[in-house]
Amino acid sequence: MPLTSKSKMALAGAGIFLAGLLAGTVGTALVAKYHILPLTRMDRPGAAGFFMERLSVALKLDDEQRRGILPIVEETLLRIGQARKPCLQAEDEAVAAGAERIRAQLRPEQQGRFDEFLAKVKERRRKIFGS
Repeated sequence: MPLTSKSKMALAGAGIFLAGLLAGTVGTALVAKYHILPLTRMDRPGAAGFFMERLSVALKLDDEQRRGILPIVEETLLRIGQARKPCLQAEDEAVAAGAERIRAQLRPEQQGRFDEFLAKVKERRRKIFGS
């Protein structure tokens, strides 16, 4: 049975669709592998382990170098946390003051949703900054 012009167009359209689907799938998989998965691994080894893993891969560190660099990374992260603490406290105070002003503008049914929103934001910050 010979293919008509309409059949050829339908097959070409299906081929283009499938090629786009394949490209989108591969692109999404690559983004997940190289951008999202490394962030999920940070919780397991801790921040120092995460940075050491990244440094080790990027610089091809040997075991002796890893042992020498790990305490430096841990100390640096501790100092960063200490420097960040006053800023986070000031940020918490600013957010609380702003939240009270926003809450005054909301209807009672919105206030509950606003409290849920703030709780999610606070949890996300706790995961990122550890406080």
